Amino acid sequence: MRPPTIKGIFVQSHVGAIRSQRGEEGVLELERRYGAPVRFRGGDDVPVREEVRLLEAAVDVLCPGSPAGTRAFEAGRLHFRNFRATPWARLVFGIFPAGYHFVLMHASSIAERVFQGLTFEAEDLGPTTVRVTMTGSDYPLDHFRGLFYEWMVQSGLQGTVIGQETAPGRHEYLCQWRDP
Repeated sequence: MRPPTIKGIFVQSHVGAIRSQRGEEGVLELERRYGAPVRFRGGDDVPVREEVRLLEAAVDVLCPGSPAGTRAFEAGRLHFRNFRATPWARLVFGIFPAGYHFVLMHASSIAERVFQGLTFEAEDLGPTTVRVTMTGSDYPLDHFRGLFYEWMVQSGLQGTVIGQETAPGRHEYLCQWRDP
C-alpha cells in the first residue's frame, strides 16, 4: 500500500514561513536539521512522513529549546498557520466563511484536494462539538490535535481537542468549544 502524501505546495508553505521569519539563514538551518534540501514543487506528492520531519525541524528552528514532548502538537499548530497562508486555504476560507463548525464538517472536501491516501470524516455531535476521524494517517496523533486546536484559536474560540488512536493509522479527534 502506498503511503499517504500531501501536495508539495503545502510543504513549500512551511519553507516559506521559515524564510519570512528567519530569512535564508533560517532556511539553511532548516535544511541542516531536516538533513536534506527543502525544495518542493507545487505538484509533487510528498510523503506525509517527510512533511512531519520537515515541520518538526521547523519547530526546532522557530522555537529552539522546545520540549521534545510538544513537538508534534506544535508542528500541527504551525502546519495550520502555514496552511492559512496558501492560495488554496484563502479560497477555502473565502468559500466557507461560516465558521469553525461548518468548515470542520467539510473537512473531507478540503482534505481530498490536499492529500492522497488519507481520508477525513466529520461527525456533527452538536453546535459546538465535532468528531473528525482520519484514516490512513502517518501523522503523529498530537499533530492534528495541534492543527485543530490552532484552527479553533484562529477562529476566536476557546475549547479543547482530544485525540485518540483507535487503530493503526486511524485517529479520532473530538473538537469541543464554547460559543463566544
